[in-house]
Amino acid sequence: MFKNIHQKKTDANSIFTPADGNFVSLETVPDPIFSNKLVGEGFAINPSNGNIVSPVTGEVTHISHTNHVMTIRNSEDIDVLIHIGLETASIKGDYFKAIVTMGQSVQKGDPLIEFDLDYLNKNAFSSLILVILPNIKNKNYSIIWQDAVTLAAGETKVLSVVER
Repeated sequence: MFKNIHQKKTDANSIFTPADGNFVSLETVPDPIFSNKLVGEGFAINPSNGNIVSPVTGEVTHISHTNHVMTIRNSEDIDVLIHIGLETASIKGDYFKAIVTMGQSVQKGDPLIEFDLDYLNKNAFSSLILVILPNIKNKNYSIIWQDAVTLAAGETKVLSVVER
């Protein structure tokens, strides 16, 4: 009985990839704000298409006016920030389309954002997708990483957040 309760909590704290592509360590991202983990712990994805899905079941708590940044909060109050590309704010949202709205409930794997990957590859500093956990930095959590290299959106579990 207790194992099932623990398993449910572990499932709630599982973070899946929001995009198809290849896993990239956050430390190798060519932006010191992210690579030095000033925003928080996480990972990056070298995307293979322009579709972003929810990495968790939760609520949309933030969408940037340019639609290239979104935050989902899960049932354990863990925020998952998705940031598409580096130096993409200057694109002004013209190539990003939010599928969801602020306050909307989403399930893991639900579509969130569509973007023009070809345009990003040609015009952004980087098309990497960053997945950051900004609100666990000063809390009593540990991250358990999965062995993930090739990622399938909404299907590949990348990490779990557990209380210490």
